Amino acid sequence: MSPKSFVKTTATVDSLIHCAAKYFHKFGYRKTTVDEIASETHVSKKTLYSIFSSKEALLREVAWRDTMAIIGKFSDTLPPSTNPDKFLLSLCRYIFTDRIKYGKQGDFRGIHIDDNDIRKSYRNALKRVVKDFYDEGAENGLFKPVDSVFATEVVVSMIITALEHFHKATEPVRMFNNAMAMIADTIAYKDRIKFDQMA
Repeated sequence: MSPKSFVKTTATVDSLIHCAAKYFHKFGYRKTTVDEIASETHVSKKTLYSIFSSKEALLREVAWRDTMAIIGKFSDTLPPSTNPDKFLLSLCRYIFTDRIKYGKQGDFRGIHIDDNDIRKSYRNALKRVVKDFYDEGAENGLFKPVDSVFATEVVVSMIITALEHFHKATEPVRMFNNAMAMIADTIAYKDRIKFDQMA
């Protein structure tokens, strides 16, 4: 592929993802059609399907790109040499703080959205991130040597459960600190990982 073709293909992919994100969030996953996305981006359905095998694959990429943008923004707040354990717990704190400050409209709104298909894709994107850090932490002897897919399901379930009970908590900060402590206990290989409590 020539440099010019690569730039054009990259621009097309970016355009499709941007358009799909707009439609999915405005109309919902099921009410959005591939025809609408193709029409607005001025590409044929054949071209779209040559890049993304299905509308679901396009949604997965939208969720992944959004999640990675958030993780990139979050990563910039940490020292470059942050260990996976500190990173993972800091990420949990960031998710919880985002919920406290902005409710369901914060950076992680995708994991709270009412649309089941979109919510599932965003939660799966979060699981990919957590799994990567769990794999790295287990490899370095920081996390318990258990199946990382299982560990990820447990950790993300704890995060989601805490977020879903937020509106019921009389002391939400304390509840999130308790969730952080439980996550630290769950993943720690030997001793509890120290984490910064939220104020």
